[in-house]
Amino acid sequence: MSSDQPSVLLVLSEAGTGGMQVVVGMLAAGLAERGWRVDIAAGGTAQMPAALEAAVAQHDQVALHRLASPSGVAGLARWTSDLRRLVARRAPDHIHGHGLRTALPLSLIRPSSRRRLLVTCHGLPRGDLTRTARLVRASGVTVASVGPGLTEELAAAGIPAITLENGVPPAPPAMDRQVLLAELGVDPAAPLVVCPARLSPQKDPLTLVLAMADVRGATLLLVGGGPLEDQVAALAAELGIADRVVVAGWRDDARQILGAADLLAMASRWEGQALVMMEAASAGVPIVSTACPGVEGWLVGDRDALLVPLGDAAALGRGIAAALFDQGLRSTLLDGAARIAERHSLDAMVEAHLAAYGRL
Repeated sequence: MSSDQPSVLLVLSEAGTGGMQVVVGMLAAGLAERGWRVDIAAGGTAQMPAALEAAVAQHDQVALHRLASPSGVAGLARWTSDLRRLVARRAPDHIHGHGLRTALPLSLIRPSSRRRLLVTCHGLPRGDLTRTARLVRASGVTVASVGPGLTEELAAAGIPAITLENGVPPAPPAMDRQVLLAELGVDPAAPLVVCPARLSPQKDPLTLVLAMADVRGATLLLVGGGPLEDQVAALAAELGIADRVVVAGWRDDARQILGAADLLAMASRWEGQALVMMEAASAGVPIVSTACPGVEGWLVGDRDALLVPLGDAAALGRGIAAALFDQGLRSTLLDGAARIAERHSLDAMVEAHLAAYGRL
């Protein structure tokens, strides 16, 4: 490495295809385009998201290093040993952990250079934060969060944090709506509500399906899979709306599908700072969401998005119907989407990280 080339090691406890891994991939590409050498370390052999794989494939100065899986005490010891060797070999100027789990191991690996360490919290359940806070405080590293609401939660747990908000690239061209609806086999005249998300308890798709029972004539398209997939199908059948609830599975064209939607609807129990909401906004698609941790405190209800109480299927259904059929509200939410898109560009995210690295 040339002495004047800045470098950073981005550390993930585990590989995967979640939003945190997507952010790391986009950040790596953005830093490489600005002349940085970027190493990415991740535990395990799981698949990585397309954004991260593209960053490695398209930029010679981005490299992915697989570490041992950190599962269990022995696994964590091997992961830490692998990471220590990688740090010694690559000698990065900065080390940026993603996920609070990385804070204590990173501080032990490089105790003399803690000022060059940064760890970003991408969101986690409140119970987990309570358990993790003591270890994070003991690490002494600088902590960031991906949204203002999450920054407030960290402060309440005794963890001061800076805010480094997420961002996304411009929206790709939307999929042809009639082609999409024909492929799905649904009513081409029906309003289309889309939710690209893992079908997991965190995202609470069952509450979303319950809500759709009260939104007559609209179709719900769930783009994703997960442990609740069978329960989603069973509930839709029980409610008599199986013809209006489609589970499309994971798709590489999820952003193009989102661009063809009338509405993004989310029933999450908690979020970090949801990329899918930024992606909807960049495509000019209005948003209805639960006012869950990570959303409340970031988006302003009835201005940026329509926010409803957590876990309240009836309120979510009323919100979805209003956002689809109340033209005055819909206009307000479209203006809100434009504001979200303006605030959360990928360039803004990368520049904010560069500034943060410069302050370490």
